[in-house]
Amino acid sequence: MMATTKNGKQPAHRPSRRQHIITAAVRVFGRNGFAETSIQDIAAEAQVVPTAVYYHFDGKEELLELAMRRVFDQLNAVVEAARPESEPGDAEGLLRVIDAVWDWVEQNPDEARLYQVQTASASGNVKALRDEFEQRHIQRGYDYLPEGTTRSPRAAKARHAAQALAVRTLISTTMLVTALRAEGGPLSRMPSRSVLEAVRELALRIVATEQEPAQIPASAPAPAPASSPAPASASAPAPAPSAARA
Repeated sequence: MMATTKNGKQPAHRPSRRQHIITAAVRVFGRNGFAETSIQDIAAEAQVVPTAVYYHFDGKEELLELAMRRVFDQLNAVVEAARPESEPGDAEGLLRVIDAVWDWVEQNPDEARLYQVQTASASGNVKALRDEFEQRHIQRGYDYLPEGTTRSPRAAKARHAAQALAVRTLISTTMLVTALRAEGGPLSRMPSRSVLEAVRELALRIVATEQEPAQIPASAPAPAPASSPAPASASAPAPAPSAARA
């Protein structure tokens, strides 16, 4: 049985308290946000005296940084386990990653809520952590897209911008949908499996949109009328709706 002080709180100086307090901080920051959270709130959640928090941490800024580091480390591990970086990116790997992140969100609601609440408003060290996390997964996201073969620098730049948007959409979709599924959210009453299937389908469409232009045969016949030769840019058939540019 854990030792407690006379007021029912756990003692301050036990080394095991450090992770216990970070866990409490994850819950409180996720519920209240950083500005509305005090050290006293975190101490109460952890059932320790406030001096225990200050014994292990400089203040709530350090606690937020460590709480967010825990979230990012967990997500990094989940994604790596679903598709190791040594494996090529393909549709199957993409769906494994989506499913794994979805399961993590459902199994770790406190961490998922903290991610949703704090990522957009991150500053200082937390922003640096967020930027490092995003850049890592942006680079992984390119694995799911075909390599460009465009020779024109201008076209290559446009393609890179389109692929960057596609990658960011791939990364953000799952996490943004979880916010909509939160209690009281517009998707909160929908079956989890139905929402997951919609996310999976959207992800595959995003990847397919980037792949389809490369699949158009170079020798496709020009649809222009015989009496008026069409310019080269009009010689390819119009893309399918799913391949239209955003």
